[in-house]
Amino acid sequence: MENKFVCAADYLSYEEGILLYHTLEESQISALVKSCGPPSIPFGEGQFYQLLVSENDLLKAKEIVADFKSQVAEIGKIIRCPRCKSEAVFKAETLPFWQRIYYAGTEVYKCENCGKKFSR
Repeated sequence: MENKFVCAADYLSYEEGILLYHTLEESQISALVKSCGPPSIPFGEGQFYQLLVSENDLLKAKEIVADFKSQVAEIGKIIRCPRCKSEAVFKAETLPFWQRIYYAGTEVYKCENCGKKFSR
């Protein structure tokens, strides 16, 4: 009997694909990470990745993927400084005129450790 591989998750970054692959391997689920999406210049591979699993393991893999995506969403809510990676940031209240124009339409944060201003 043929064992087909089906998509358990798609539009993953490379890092997410590899982390999910190792998580599934720890759970005894065979998986493949495959590039997909529009090609990136100059290499020609897809910008995103798919995670393929056996049809037999799809339900269990979908549960693991859902847990993984909820963890990634929680991590994404934490604001960190791009320079020093500190979580000690606050919303910048006053900005010079040129920075208000430059950062128009975004929220501007300032790091307490290094003083870098950045938008998110």
